[in-house]
Amino acid sequence: MTYEEKYSDLVELSHSDNPEIKEKADAWLISIGLQGAAELKVSAFLLDLAIRNVKGEITRDEVSQSLNAHYANMPKDETKRSHGLDGDYEILPPDSPRIKKIEEYNRKLRPALYAQLDKKSL
Repeated sequence: MTYEEKYSDLVELSHSDNPEIKEKADAWLISIGLQGAAELKVSAFLLDLAIRNVKGEITRDEVSQSLNAHYANMPKDETKRSHGLDGDYEILPPDSPRIKKIEEYNRKLRPALYAQLDKKSL
């Protein structure tokens, strides 16, 4: 299965009638969107784990354990840590242009979700 097919499967799960499945899939898609806003792309391996987690086949802890085991022997590229998404975090000020960029990216990724949020905020 290609990366695009796996991603489509996750998007399809986000349209589930089951609220628990929908919520988990939405959370994964938002996380993937944040990675995209940081100009990163998640691996097909992570997409597989995300889908299995959404379907209830594995827990979040099992996702974490699988990732740690899968990447245990890979050298760490310290230059990539500067963006704050590899275990560190950064606080963006409310007026940061990066926040707008992240929201724009996620609005394109999840237009129906943001349409609902926009209706609620009126």
